[in-house]
Amino acid sequence: MVTGLITALIASICYGSASVLEAVAARRAEGLKVFTQSLYLMGLGLDGVAWVASLVALQFLTLFTVQALIAGSLIVTVLLAKMVFSTRLGTSTWWAMGLLVAGLVVIALATGEQPATGAPRLLAPVLGAVMLLLTVVLLVLYRRRVPLAMSILAGLAASVSALAARGLELGGSLWQILMQPLLWVLCVAGVVAMASYTRALEHGSVGAMTAVFTVIEVVIPGVAGMMLLGDASRPGWEVAKFVAIALSLLACVWLAKQPGADPVHEAQSTHEDEEKMAGRGT
Repeated sequence: MVTGLITALIASICYGSASVLEAVAARRAEGLKVFTQSLYLMGLGLDGVAWVASLVALQFLTLFTVQALIAGSLIVTVLLAKMVFSTRLGTSTWWAMGLLVAGLVVIALATGEQPATGAPRLLAPVLGAVMLLLTVVLLVLYRRRVPLAMSILAGLAASVSALAARGLELGGSLWQILMQPLLWVLCVAGVVAMASYTRALEHGSVGAMTAVFTVIEVVIPGVAGMMLLGDASRPGWEVAKFVAIALSLLACVWLAKQPGADPVHEAQSTHEDEEKMAGRGT
């Protein structure tokens, strides 16, 4: 269980840090040009580390536990924004972060260690069909300014990626792992989630888009993991688990709407205000 918790926390820290870097890059360039930004490439590198860490965590912990811990990356984003952009954090922001941390602790205690048990036979083709549909939707919507739709799409793709990772069997040889269809579904889902989320950041509020993305990527794979992969709570912890999940998601949405959750926008606004003041003074 310790290995799973540590790797899930590493994933959370890396994802939260990557969000700030990618948000800055997404506001500097639009469309495919964003992929040439050095900050964006650094963010992708952190995403890669987080992705590998989450794969390891999903071999030991349930989807609800890992996805909820990864949702804590929003705290990392807000705190990093405070250091980098000197954004102000109000009392409600600190309360939201405290509530989120408390909820994540209860979720971890309520589920405990549950090694992956393998995937049902139909999981790979079903997830493959879903990813084909999501890829088509991405191609259709990519050139349009629909940040909310892109954030939802990113959350759905991340959900597919999490389910595929939980069902992946890593006990065999490298060749056996590479031959698993779920591995390729996982990779495609990761690319679609990354592209969709980046596009959402270009035209939408970082906080709002992250909140939508987070709620989807926690709830959908968590419920699906219980129904399809046998993920369960510790005996007697069922109520506590779902109360903690609800509080954690509420805290995510609350936190995403607080000052400091959209650091790039606030930094740009401050810069514009300073330019206006300087213009008035001349």
